[in-house]
Amino acid sequence: MEEKFYRHEYKHEISELSKQILMKRLRKLLPHDEHVIGTHYHISSLYFDNIEDEAYYDNQDGNAIREKFRIRYYNQNLNFIRLEKKVKEYNAGYKLSTMLTKGEAKKMIQGDIFFLKDSNDPLKQDFYVNARTKLLKPKVIVAYDREAFAYKMGNTRVTLDYNMKASNRVHDFLETEAVMQRESDVACVLEVKYDTYLPGWIRELVQIAETTSCGHSKYMISRVLTT
Repeated sequence: MEEKFYRHEYKHEISELSKQILMKRLRKLLPHDEHVIGTHYHISSLYFDNIEDEAYYDNQDGNAIREKFRIRYYNQNLNFIRLEKKVKEYNAGYKLSTMLTKGEAKKMIQGDIFFLKDSNDPLKQDFYVNARTKLLKPKVIVAYDREAFAYKMGNTRVTLDYNMKASNRVHDFLETEAVMQRESDVACVLEVKYDTYLPGWIRELVQIAETTSCGHSKYMISRVLTT
């Protein structure tokens, strides 16, 4: 598990037209990040929440400090599955992650978490404690396409997320061809992430009429879609 590494993150819901404008603009001036195959990659995430839906309501209420756990894989590749904990603290946050085998992920989805108790991995132990004390359960699957750009200065990443779909059939998460139940009416989410500063020219590059920061949460939107 990595050390806590705080980053700034801003999210903006934008239209299809703005997405197309930004794609053309960013492709000319920024390189894709190392994970992109062609123009984008596909992300599949399974979010957990406790019996009181604390993560959901923390986001809905805009609480300054909040956290959530998820399992994630990319491009339908079940040989590279990660457990992640995302923490928001006021205007910055951090993400911790560790690798899972397909078997471990399947057990966690089914509620069999006791194998985590004696793990040497701090994040797996953290998940175990939360699952036992707060009764964490898998709540919703979120899947979408991402086009991602990277710039070394400021460790800056600019991403465009689109084609977002959701399902509450959580036990289908490891079925790469699982049918998603609902499609979001949000055309695209622009995310800008950086460490201590955002280079000014990138700030100008992503400016369009709609880029007003918002509290977008794929988890929260997907819960609403599948309720």
